[in-house]
Amino acid sequence: MTSIVVELLGRRIPIKTQDSEEHIRGLVQYIEGKVDEIDPERRLPEMTLAILAILNLGDDLFKERAQLRELKDAIRSKSSFLLEKLEQNRYVC
Repeated sequence: MTSIVVELLGRRIPIKTQDSEEHIRGLVQYIEGKVDEIDPERRLPEMTLAILAILNLGDDLFKERAQLRELKDAIRSKSSFLLEKLEQNRYVC
């Protein structure tokens, strides 16, 4: 397990993780980017900004999951279609 300290929303936060330091720092950069989108001048109170960032990240996650479901459904549908066609042609000489 690795221990690192990151800075997020102006606070130093110690983290113990099994992920790489590069991965964790990438996450922090991503979150800071979301915070900058919401309030680039950091005028909102820290807790409000954190909550808005969490909601924004949750929204991104839900949208990505929906897209993944749609993609899986499309793959299943096309796979079934192709399997049917292959089976139909198997009996044709």
